[in-house]
Amino acid sequence: MHTASSILAATDFSAAATSAVRRAARIASQLGATLHVLHVVSPLSLYPGQHMDAAALNNSALDGAAEQLRPLLASLAEEFGIRTHAAWRIGRVHAQIAGYAREVAADLVVSGARGEHPLLRSFLGSTTSRLLRVYGGPILIVRRPNWLYAHVLAAVDFSADSDAALVWGRRLAGETCLDVLHVLEPEMDRRLPLTEREAANADMRTIASNLMDNVLASLPGKNRSHVETGYVPTRILELAQQWRSDLIVVGRHGHDGLEAFLLGSVSKDVVQAAECDVLVAGVE
Repeated sequence: MHTASSILAATDFSAAATSAVRRAARIASQLGATLHVLHVVSPLSLYPGQHMDAAALNNSALDGAAEQLRPLLASLAEEFGIRTHAAWRIGRVHAQIAGYAREVAADLVVSGARGEHPLLRSFLGSTTSRLLRVYGGPILIVRRPNWLYAHVLAAVDFSADSDAALVWGRRLAGETCLDVLHVLEPEMDRRLPLTEREAANADMRTIASNLMDNVLASLPGKNRSHVETGYVPTRILELAQQWRSDLIVVGRHGHDGLEAFLLGSVSKDVVQAAECDVLVAGVE
């Protein structure tokens, strides 16, 4: 399995962002990757009639970011034994993160989930939400403190994107057992007469179980398969809570063209509602 060589974390120096950076540092240490930490300064917007040197103020903000990043990365390099690189940019935050991720060929982008305001903590932050729309590569959304991932759940639907989810689930599960989950939606229950449903559902479960066996046959490490029935995002979230998962990995479920940058409904629901970290896997 190809390993990751470059991890990118974005920070605005808030507590949530610091937690995400430390998670990225731990992953970089685990995978032997270089950690890039990026701070983006939003350009100063002036109203007509204001007389300020916007360029000078923007440059001053960039200099301040550099001064904050250097000691942060030095401490991370020492604590986690990793290679680090600091970067600072000016512009729209999500666009600069996506651009820098492409520039350094980041294998994974790590972002904090939410804002600092208590009323916003149950919602996905605007920067992360926008980043998910403009960047198609793997993005880890951090909600919890920086402990080891002891229980990782990878949700699969046997698509190319769920293959990517399996790869990341296996990487981050490390030596622990990876729970691989496929959820069957009860479509037959809505479309078939009652007398035919049981047999049809049994056939679907058999097919799904065989596909799971094929997938896990080539997956290294300790893995445990599960085939469940229900509304897909709800069942994923229920089982993540039941199994005390620290991380859920899902595929982006995009397609060629514009839809490659849109989250599928399952991924979107899981990202929004999960109480643990979520990694959305896809190919940029």
